[in-house]
Amino acid sequence: MKSYDVVVNHKGFISLDIIDDMLHHLKIFLNNKELENKTLRKRVYSLSVECLDNILKHSDLNEENHELLDHYPPRFIVERIAGDFLIHTGNIVLNKNGEAIMKKLNYLNELDENEVNAVYKESLSNAEISEKGGAGLGLIVMSKFTGQKIKFDFEKINDKFSYFAMQLNLKK
Repeated sequence: MKSYDVVVNHKGFISLDIIDDMLHHLKIFLNNKELENKTLRKRVYSLSVECLDNILKHSDLNEENHELLDHYPPRFIVERIAGDFLIHTGNIVLNKNGEAIMKKLNYLNELDENEVNAVYKESLSNAEISEKGGAGLGLIVMSKFTGQKIKFDFEKINDKFSYFAMQLNLKK
């Protein structure tokens, strides 16, 4: 068994067709017989779907040929390292939206496992669908499924936009 694999590595414009191709490739890899941990396989796949959905729905710059995308392309990478999985994402967000994301991630990273579960249950019962189609559960689900602190960074591009990078770590 190899101790390192790059399962998916995409940098550039993301569409529904591209997402379908990436998820198909990921599913083939995860259904490989040497990956025996079914829970880990399901979590990697579910979190990948959530991350790609977030990039598609919540990126604040979706124009395929915008000049900022040449230097700050959306990205989605899944790696397997010694049985653990890392999921890396990146996309452009408005600075004002980045502040809210940062606040929520810092809050979630301060919670223990039981507190994250409580926030998850409360959010499920109070969820309302936003105009972008989400219910605000994505980051909570990521925190719950990984059981780890979510690593993230915001690189300011200009007065309007920042590049939001995130890393999820799933232990075997």
